[in-house]
Order: sequence, then C-alpha cells, then structure tokens
Amino acid sequence: MPMSTLDSYPATYRAAEVRIICTAVQAGESVAVVGPSGAGKSNLLGFIAQSDAAAPIRAVLVDGNRLAADTTEAVLQLMQSALAQADPNLETAATPATGAWDALNAALLRRRPELERSTRAICFLLDLSPLVNREGRVFGQQAGGLYNNLRALRDAHKYDLTYVAAMRHLLPDDNELAELFFAHTIRLGPLVEADARWNVARFAQRARLTWPAATVDVIVALSAGYPALLRAICEAHAAGEPLEPARLRSHQAVQRRVAEFWSDAPNDAELRLHGLETVDLLMAARPVKFDSATLTAKEHHLLRYLQGRPFEVCEKDDVIRAVWPEDRVFERGVRDDSLAQLVRRLREKIEPDPAKPRFVQTVSGRGYRFVPPAGREG
Repeated sequence: MPMSTLDSYPATYRAAEVRIICTAVQAGESVAVVGPSGAGKSNLLGFIAQSDAAAPIRAVLVDGNRLAADTTEAVLQLMQSALAQADPNLETAATPATGAWDALNAALLRRRPELERSTRAICFLLDLSPLVNREGRVFGQQAGGLYNNLRALRDAHKYDLTYVAAMRHLLPDDNELAELFFAHTIRLGPLVEADARWNVARFAQRARLTWPAATVDVIVALSAGYPALLRAICEAHAAGEPLEPARLRSHQAVQRRVAEFWSDAPNDAELRLHGLETVDLLMAARPVKFDSATLTAKEHHLLRYLQGRPFEVCEKDDVIRAVWPEDRVFERGVRDDSLAQLVRRLREKIEPDPAKPRFVQTVSGRGYRFVPPAGREG
C-alpha cells in the first residue's frame, strides 16, 4: 500500500529497478517485475508512470484492480481506457463490430506515424498482480486467451510497443507471453536503506509524529526495508506498541500484512531470490505445512479457507458457503452440524491435542478462528 502520494516520492526511489526498466524499454524489450504481496510492485509502476526519472518511457499505467469484470475483454478495455487517458485526443472506443482487441490495435495503428518519428515506444505498465495466480491462471482459469491477446498485440507493434508487467510469480515458461520477459525479470524485495528511511519519515510526518533517529533505525532494521512490513511496524508503533518483535507480532497491523504475505505461499526459492529468508518478523509466522495427504477434499478446502484468514473470526455461514458452494438448499441445523463434524475431523488430523485445539479455535456463537503456529517451519 502506498505510504504517500506517488508524486511526492524522491526522484531516486527504486533507482536501480527504474534504471533497468528504462534501459530495457528503450531497447524495445519488455520487463517482468516479480514480487510477493507487499513488495511495492504497484507503487513502482505508479512511480514510473509519473516520474521524471522515467521520462524516456511513454508510460501507460493499467491497474488490474480497476477491472470492470473478470474477462480478457475487460483487460483489453482497461488498456484502451488507460491509453485514452494518456492521450485524450486519441479515439480508442470499441464497437460491437470490432471488439476490444481490434479497437486497441486500431488506436495504436493511428499512433504509428507519430511513434516512428519518436524514440519513445508506448509502454503499457500492466499491474497483473490481482489477476494471475501461482499457476499462471487468470481469473482462476487457463489464461491462454489473455496471454495470446497481449502477445499478438505486441507482435503487431513490435518496435512501437513494450510491456512492464507486475506479478507475484513468474509466468509459466510454456506460454508465448512469458517469452517476452526471459531476458528482463526484476525480483522485487526490500527497499534500499535511503528509500526505507524516507518512507518512515513520510509516515511520521503524516501522522504528526516526531521519531528520533534511533527509533527510525530500529523500524528499518526490524522490517528489513520490506515495504508492507515497514508500513505495518510504523502503524503499530504509532498506536503505542513498543518496538519489540514479540509485541509487534501480536499487533493487528503486523499480523494482517504478514498473513497477506504468506497467503500466496511463497516457496523457499522465491524467499531467497527476493532476499526475504532472513526477515524474522516474516519467517516467525511462516505457516506450518500440514500433511494434506491425509485430508479429504472438504477437509482440505476448509483448512485452506481458514489459513487464508488467519486471526479473523470466520462466521459459520461464510465457511459453509465456501466449503459447500454446490449446496444451494441446506437446512441451518444440518449445515451447522455438518460443519462441526468437518471441523472435528480436521482437528483430529492437524492438532497435537484435538481436545484442546491450538490452530482451529471455536468462537462461541459465531464460528472459528485460525491461529497460525508460531515459529519457523520445520
């Protein structure tokens, strides 16, 4: 999440990453920016779109969070809208006869004479993080349609169009869009110290707080400069929490951002490549991998649902709808009884003492709360 408005960021923000991106795009190449939840991918793309440091790029920012629908057509329409905002004089409206891809292609063709006179190609800054999961699926489905459309658009304008695509995981190698990023992939991780200190200073300024240099030192050290963790520690300390790891781990701001980080299950290789395997506040909350081989499909679905909402009270009705989405008619008493039996069976398989559950706790009258085990994964 942004810690200040992007136009107030220092010109040197993420300088190394911006330099790599600008150099590649100027050469007509595309770039993948890969990072876990909270790495600051969206901020980086937004900064590039507004920054004078990225002046060599004719940037068009496409925010996946603004999609009107979970379809390839909606992505292309969002690209049209972003292009129109970047150049209000350019007509990019799709018609029923053309469709979004054809309308976007036609708009780029109309720009071709200008592009040929310029040294700056159009660069779509695609924030795909909200769309693409670990398996490379978009909207939970095979993503061939979107990938093929994006690749075809780039191929139709090979020297006039590039992409900078932000995502949480690398795209699978076996699709044509991934080929565009083989030569240029940035692994986004912690901020350099100067950027981290600037973020803390900006937070304190906005919160009307005055933190001594020693306090800033501790915040930067505990967060290791990881953007989401840096923000969470600032929020916790501003609320009166002392800068002690045990106390910070119990604060809701830190818990939520750490939970978001682990919800996408980064593996050992990803943690190492992003420089995060030694960040204690993250690693101390790493989820234990329960033996899913012993779980039934419903038990596994229940566990995944609860793990994705650590420390939250999961209401019974919400859990039931998530675990039994196929059952439209289900008497409440039967539903509650079925859920209670499923929880009991799950506890018998994952709890050290099912009679005194540590992980799946009952919240009387409401539902259940999942409490991740403390300590590193064995």
